[in-house]
Amino acid sequence: MDTRNLVVGSRVDSGELGTGTVTFVGADRIGIAFDGGSEMLVHRENLEREARAQPASAAPPRTGLPWPASTFVSDDDVAEHFLGSHWDPFVDDASELLKRLPQMLQESEIQNGFASVHGVPRRDPADWVKGFTLVWPDAKQGLAAASRIEPERTLLISLFPFFALGSQHTLTLREVRVWKSGVEAQVTADWARGEVTFFDTHFLINRAWYDTGKPYDFILAGLAYSAGPAHQRQWEIDRHPDEVAWLNQQRTPGEAPHEARYTLGLDGAAVLLPVDDWDVDDFSFHAPVKSVTEFKDWLGQDGWRVRATVMRMGDEDGDLDILITRRAWSGVAPPQVGHDIEGRLWLQGRLWTPLSKHG
Repeated sequence: MDTRNLVVGSRVDSGELGTGTVTFVGADRIGIAFDGGSEMLVHRENLEREARAQPASAAPPRTGLPWPASTFVSDDDVAEHFLGSHWDPFVDDASELLKRLPQMLQESEIQNGFASVHGVPRRDPADWVKGFTLVWPDAKQGLAAASRIEPERTLLISLFPFFALGSQHTLTLREVRVWKSGVEAQVTADWARGEVTFFDTHFLINRAWYDTGKPYDFILAGLAYSAGPAHQRQWEIDRHPDEVAWLNQQRTPGEAPHEARYTLGLDGAAVLLPVDDWDVDDFSFHAPVKSVTEFKDWLGQDGWRVRATVMRMGDEDGDLDILITRRAWSGVAPPQVGHDIEGRLWLQGRLWTPLSKHG
């Protein structure tokens, strides 16, 4: 795309950003009203680059491969995952839980999920690892134990906390990364215009349903390693002249003119970002709280299921249920509706329902 020919009213197809109508033409930046309802000021060079590039969501990276190679990839030999850190919101030392493990396993039940009720669209490949997951004390919240079945023995592979409730989201699946154990996996999927990776707590149950490029409803929940009231932060910013002109063009009657220098704060900001050097399903967050529901005795901890906005897509909010134990919460008072919270979380999810035909 040659942006030199654009004028107000021109139609543009900006690749991954979508199609829209030009509303502002500046020296370095173009204002676009996208067909989805959002408006954005875009650098000319970014607009040209996006228009040339193939949209990331148009074709999954392994779309030409047969299933399951199109969807599933295996961890390399150096991949490391640290499930032990997921116990920090509950205990000082995870070995405390191991003392009770024999009793927990004796009282546990088999985990069920979507495929337990609705079946599967295809048989598991013969070379897939067989396994199952136990949950304690029940299927609502507690401890999950993933095991691998071998010809002469069954091995307990991992233990992790789980919480069945969460926020429901429509995601487009991109990749399922299977860990070396064969019974654990992380799902990468498109969430609106972004990408998110979560630990699949029902992987062994539902894996035969997964196809890259297809939409699914997942239940997502973030287990907070730490959380607290958001700190007040402000920065002095100088806007580009094009941005000032674009903003002033959109002023409503009586609104004061926009100036080059302004104060930027995080009040009300919705942020969900990967944490450098942590696992791909670990995120930092800053989010305004929409609702707070107390929970009791999750592996000995009381706390709150907090629904908070972690991203925005035009006029729509991307809300996530964040599970905060009292041990992980740094505030004096509980989380409050309308207040901002921040912290770090481990994102887990489970299949709620496929949204297209499979098999």
